[in-house]
Amino acid sequence: MKKNGFTLVELLGVITILAIVAVLGSYSISEVSKIIKTNLWNNKIKLIENGAASFGEDNRYLMMADGTSKCTFMESEGEESYHCLEITIDYLLKRNYVTTDDRDSSDNKVMINDVTGESVNDKIVYIWLENNIVYAKYGG
Repeated sequence: MKKNGFTLVELLGVITILAIVAVLGSYSISEVSKIIKTNLWNNKIKLIENGAASFGEDNRYLMMADGTSKCTFMESEGEESYHCLEITIDYLLKRNYVTTDDRDSSDNKVMINDVTGESVNDKIVYIWLENNIVYAKYGG
C-alpha cells in the first residue's frame, strides 16, 4: 500500500528540530547584538577621549596654572598624580570637541551609552599633561 503524506511522529520530529534551531539562532543573535553595542560604546569612548585631548591641547595653560585639581591614576608601578582638568562630556559637546547625532526631547546634543541606553553627558573626562603630552581618560 502506497503512503501519502507524513506521519504524526515525523511532523513532531521536524517541529522539534525547528524549535531547537530557532532557540539557538535567537541566542546567537542576542550575543552578537551585545558585542556590537559594546564595540560601539568603546569606539565612542575613544572619540570622547580624543576630543578631550584636543580640548587639552587648545587649553594647555589651564593644566599648568596653579590651583588646578590633582587627579590620581592607578599605574602599574603605583599611584601617580598629575595636574589635570575634570570636564563633562556635555562641556565637550557644547564646544564641538565631541560630536553626536543623538538629541534629547529639547533638541540638545546627547551622548548615549550604547550598552545601557543612558545619557552620559554628566560623566567626567580627565585631561592631564605628562611629559609635555596631553592625555585624556573617560572617568565614567
